Amino acid sequence: MIKAMEKEYFEAVQKDMKKHPAETNGTDLKFTESDLGYAMKHLKGWMADQYVKTDIVNKLDYAYQHAEPKGVILVIGTWNYPLQCTMVPLIGAICAGCCAVVKPSEVAPSSSAVMKKYFDLFLDPLCYRTVEGGVDTAKALLTITWDHIFFTGSVSVGKIVAKAAAENLTPVTLELGGKCPVIVDENTNIDTAAKRIIWGKCVNAGQTCIAPDYVYCHKKQTSTLIERMKNHITDMYGEDPQQSDCFARIINKAHFNRLKSLLSDGTIAVGGTTDEDTHYISPTIITNPALDSKLMTDEIFGPILPILEYEDVQSVLKYVRSKQKPLVCYVFSNNAKLIDQVKKRVSAGTLDVNDCLMHMMVPTLPFGGVGHSGMGKYHGKATFDEFTHHKSVLHKPIGMESVNNLRYPPYDAEWKQNLMYSLAYYKPNAPTGGGFAKYAVTSTMAGAAFAYAYAWPGSGASGGGQ
Repeated sequence: MIKAMEKEYFEAVQKDMKKHPAETNGTDLKFTESDLGYAMKHLKGWMADQYVKTDIVNKLDYAYQHAEPKGVILVIGTWNYPLQCTMVPLIGAICAGCCAVVKPSEVAPSSSAVMKKYFDLFLDPLCYRTVEGGVDTAKALLTITWDHIFFTGSVSVGKIVAKAAAENLTPVTLELGGKCPVIVDENTNIDTAAKRIIWGKCVNAGQTCIAPDYVYCHKKQTSTLIERMKNHITDMYGEDPQQSDCFARIINKAHFNRLKSLLSDGTIAVGGTTDEDTHYISPTIITNPALDSKLMTDEIFGPILPILEYEDVQSVLKYVRSKQKPLVCYVFSNNAKLIDQVKKRVSAGTLDVNDCLMHMMVPTLPFGGVGHSGMGKYHGKATFDEFTHHKSVLHKPIGMESVNNLRYPPYDAEWKQNLMYSLAYYKPNAPTGGGFAKYAVTSTMAGAAFAYAYAWPGSGASGGGQ
C-alpha cells in the first residue's frame, strides 16, 4: 500500500506544505515502512504467551501473560506528518488484532484524501474504516464507545479527547507536545551542536512536536552558537531560504499569523522574513525574549528559535522544572556529570543527548510524553502493547489436591498454623538472605510431602493416591 501511494502522497504533501519529496520520504514514508518491517519481523514473539516465575506456593503451576486485542480502536491523526502519525498507530492496532476507525486531519486536505483512497483500497472494510471530516466529525466520533482512543495533536484538543473518553472509561493514548528545551553546555562541539539544532528546528519548517523549542546556551558560547547557526542555515537552504525547495511552508494562514505575531517578542538576530501569500516564515533566531511572552509560554511549532544564555546551569534546570514536563529535553555536552544531572532532575518524555529528533529512529525506544506532553507510548513493540490487553493466566493442575489442603479450614492444628506462617512471613529468628530461601524451601517441601502422604484431619482424602 505504501509503495502504491508514494507518488500521489508526495504530490499531496507538496500541495499542503510545499515540502520536498526527499524530506517527506525520510521523515514520513520511510519511517512508516521501517516501523511496519520491524513489527512484521517481531510480531510472532510479541504475540507469544510470556511466562513468568512463580512463588513457592505456586511452584507446580504455570503463570503467564496472554496477549489479546483490546477491541475496536479510534485513531485520530494529525497534519504535520500525516501518514506516520496515522499509519504507525494503525500498524500496532492491526498487529494486536484490533479493528480500527481512522480519522486523518482535515488541516492537510490533500494528504488526507490520498490516505483515505489507499486505506479504503487496501484494507478490509469490515475491520478498518477511514473517515474524513472536520471538528464536527471528530466530536461525533468521540460520542461513540471505543475500546481505546489514540490521539495525536495539541494539548487543548487532547484534553477534550480525554474528557470524552472518561465518560466511558475508555483508555487513551495522547501524543501531544509542549516546549522542548535545549541546553548547550560550554563543554561541547559548538559547531556540531549548532548544525544539529538548526536542522532539528527547520525540518518541516519547525512544525514538529519534538522540534527544539528554545535554547539555553552557556554565556561563553552564545554568540558563537548564533553565528554558526546562521552559517548552517545558509549551507542548508542558501542565502535566501524562500527560494529553496528544501524548506517547507506553514500549513495555513491561521498558523502563519500566529507565528508572525511571535516575531515581536524579542530581538531578531537571524531571519524574520515573512510572506503571507505563500505562508513563508524564514528560519529565525530571536534573542532576549521575555520569559512571560507567548514565545516562551506557548509551543512555537514553527521555524522560530529563541535563544537565552546562562552562567549557572542550575538556574536553567530550575526554570525547566518549573514548567510543564516536555515531550523531549535536549542537552549538548561532553560533561558526564551535567548529562547525569539533566537525566535525573528533568522529567521529560525523552532525553536526547548531543542530537535532535534522532531518538525517533530507534524502534526499541518507546516514544511518548509525560504530564502535559502526553500519556502512553508507541513505536515498535510499544505500539503493539498499547492496543493489547496482557491477560494474566494462572494454570494450576487439577490433581494433587492434598498439597493444597493446607489453605483450607479448619486451621486449629498447631503444626498447620506454623507451616502456613512460615510460607507467608519472615520469622524474626529465621535465617535471612540465602539462608532464609533455603529454610523456606525446606519447610515448604517438607509440609507438601507430609500433606501428600497423609490426609489432613477431617479432609476425607487418602494420601498417596491423589
